[in-house]
Amino acid sequence: MDARTLHWSTCTQKACLLRLMRRWLASVLVLTATGANASAQQSQTPGPAAPPPAFSEGESRSVRSALLGEDRRLLVTLPESYERTTTRYPVLYLLDGSSNIMHVTGIVRFLANARNRVPEMLVVAIPNTNRNRDLTPGIGAALFERVLAEELMPWIDRTYRTSSERVLVGHSLGGSFATHVFLNRPELFRGYIVISAPLWRYDSLARDMRSGIGAAARARASVYLSAGGNETDNIKGGMANFATTLRSAPAAEAPAWSFTILPDEDHNSTMHRSIYDALEARYADYRFPFFEDTTDLKAVGGVSAMEAHYARFGTKMGYRSIPPENRVISAASILTAQGRYDESLKLAETYAADYPDAALRIVITVGLDQLHRGDVQAAVKSLRRATELFPKSPSAFDALGDALCGTADRAAARKARQEAVRLAREANSSRLAGYQQKLDKGC
Repeated sequence: MDARTLHWSTCTQKACLLRLMRRWLASVLVLTATGANASAQQSQTPGPAAPPPAFSEGESRSVRSALLGEDRRLLVTLPESYERTTTRYPVLYLLDGSSNIMHVTGIVRFLANARNRVPEMLVVAIPNTNRNRDLTPGIGAALFERVLAEELMPWIDRTYRTSSERVLVGHSLGGSFATHVFLNRPELFRGYIVISAPLWRYDSLARDMRSGIGAAARARASVYLSAGGNETDNIKGGMANFATTLRSAPAAEAPAWSFTILPDEDHNSTMHRSIYDALEARYADYRFPFFEDTTDLKAVGGVSAMEAHYARFGTKMGYRSIPPENRVISAASILTAQGRYDESLKLAETYAADYPDAALRIVITVGLDQLHRGDVQAAVKSLRRATELFPKSPSAFDALGDALCGTADRAAARKARQEAVRLAREANSSRLAGYQQKLDKGC
């Protein structure tokens, strides 16, 4: 292992987590897809993050390729939090998409939900139309690079909220194509995962390595290479030769890389373990220590340390990174339980634009907690702030009405509840009847 492996340093196998992930994935695959925004119907009180929803093979979208003269299907699975946030997400592009999307999406979601081991990300799977034409290094791969760069990726960026962090994953012939892109258009992706590629059949590999390795380093592209211990000597030898060339490159001209032989794995089994290890390695610096109570939060340095951690990660990786939604909710819940309301409200305001659902829950929870403790005026002030931050939220006005009922200003309470009913009717909210019942009943 070379000192320049950086993000792709080989990580230790975590058998327990793998077993848990496989059990979770097996249970997910037998379920039908559910909406990503189910949280909108949940309680307003922050609590433990809900389990990730089940998924099918993703949204099926069709993009016309003028370069190939054909329609290309894309299978897109969104992050669990996508529909209730406004933030931008990394994108993992997956070759041989039809056969790989289910288990790769399962790995990504598991790692993102296993105490935020990796950031949430979109998975964009690209099914094949003519695999040998598109993925074999040479003229066909050069054209398909253009399809990616000029047609498919721009369409994804226009259609979804994406960040500049992109990873390309290829197995077998897809790995050869990923290598071709890494050496010829390295700036297209920040990370490359090349698994069990038949590089011994890559005719121009030596020439492409001479010109491409330095270009990859200048583009700050990283590559993770893996092969199975039970694969053919041609597969292992071709991958090892590529690693040797990377190792021999001058330090100033070497990209971040690693190469791993996976014992007891064969050509058909390397994909799953490689994706898991590669993502953990690439995003090792993303993790922030787990906390679930006051003592834990203090031990990790508090909210300021958490925010600084994710900001440093974003600077290092070259895209905007903020604490995950569930970490913000957890921190706010701990602060609110301690009566540190100003700090909870500050969190809500800081992330209101990125996590509007979470921020609304935090502010309402603060106000209702203040009301529960008998500080009616403080509750009214907090819940008025909720209506200012979220003027189209019926639940914010409903909660404000509850607080105002504890004052002498019953007219203001009624007005807040009327606004809750109006907004709920406009949004066709399932809670309209409840809001109307409270309005009719009065304080």
